[in-house]
Amino acid sequence: MPWWRTRRSEADLPSASPATGMATVSVDAAGRRRVEDIPYLLPKDQEELNRLDYQHYVLRQVCRGNVLAPVAKLLCEGVPVLDVGTGTGRWAMEVAEAFPRCQVTAFDREPPRSSQPLPPSVHFVQGDLLQGLPFPNQSFGYVHQRLLVAGIPLQQWPAVLRELLRVTRRGGWIELVELGLGLWPQGPCLQQVVAWWQQLSAARGMDASQLFLLGRWLREAGAVQVEQRTLWLPVGRWGGRLGQLLAQDLLAAARTLEAPVEGLGVPVARFHEILEGLAREWEEGQVTYEVYAAWGRKP
Repeated sequence: MPWWRTRRSEADLPSASPATGMATVSVDAAGRRRVEDIPYLLPKDQEELNRLDYQHYVLRQVCRGNVLAPVAKLLCEGVPVLDVGTGTGRWAMEVAEAFPRCQVTAFDREPPRSSQPLPPSVHFVQGDLLQGLPFPNQSFGYVHQRLLVAGIPLQQWPAVLRELLRVTRRGGWIELVELGLGLWPQGPCLQQVVAWWQQLSAARGMDASQLFLLGRWLREAGAVQVEQRTLWLPVGRWGGRLGQLLAQDLLAAARTLEAPVEGLGVPVARFHEILEGLAREWEEGQVTYEVYAAWGRKP
């Protein structure tokens, strides 16, 4: 079965704390650093940044590169690029290296924490996407946003996409890559982890189960020539090196839920028991994971 499939099937900004000054942070019961004044579900610490770098390499392998939208010609010409939710900055740095004529703006709530400094062609801008992007209209020829499923409440996606289009030049492109909840088949342990994720997400207004609608949302925001694809990825050793890498990444992400799930009244021992069953289930069931990618042009 091919990993790429076209998905044929197919909601403004409430107030949030400004991203100025120091973020309001805490350390949870599992010792993970978290930012309290945003809806982001995952930790924001070095361990998580390491996982995000690892995840970047997995996705780069799956996508056979860093770029999916038809922007190669624009990048070779040196079009300005915006990376929204840059995280570790890895994607921005690699794109800047591959296309040296481009100036890449990396945007996030916190500066990238990396042993590798940002190159001169990458400029970091700090801010809160849910408060809007601090750039003039039509500033960029290519806008890239990836893996913000744990940070954008469902009802804010339409406004976020309109904001991405606002800062995109006419004829420029927006590209989105997101992880949903499409894990199949689901044994009891996987069902429990997904249920925990949905419960914790719902408390923050997020719903990853709807992300297969990315292409539709992009069209409704005003983009044209929209294309959406679904990546069907193997999870576990049965899927070769890629499956093994993805399984390690998903397990690391699941571990970040320990303290939040404990807050739901789940004993720590029970949490670890469920996680131990995950590896067995995705080997026995040959689990696949849906990853959604969509891109479109600003008319």
